[in-house]
Amino acid sequence: MNHKEREKYSNYIAAAIRFSIKETGIEWPDSVILVVKGWHALATVDEIVGIPVFITGMPSPFDFMAAFPAQFEDKKRLLASFLEYLVTYDID
Repeated sequence: MNHKEREKYSNYIAAAIRFSIKETGIEWPDSVILVVKGWHALATVDEIVGIPVFITGMPSPFDFMAAFPAQFEDKKRLLASFLEYLVTYDID
């Protein structure tokens, strides 16, 4: 992933996180990972915006998604808002 592409994804993911926090009023946990499809550009980096990147083969309509440990079940609304951002706003 080149510098320009990494910056584009960094800005997009950071905006999705800010949107989620603003929409829910819930603090973003430190123990978050990004789960990406193996063919996606994000699968070439170990982390982005300080979030570790994990590769999955699980079917999904999304190229990447945030994931929290099960102990953060009370923060599921953050994931819903993150997803809402991805659906509503295109990266370009």
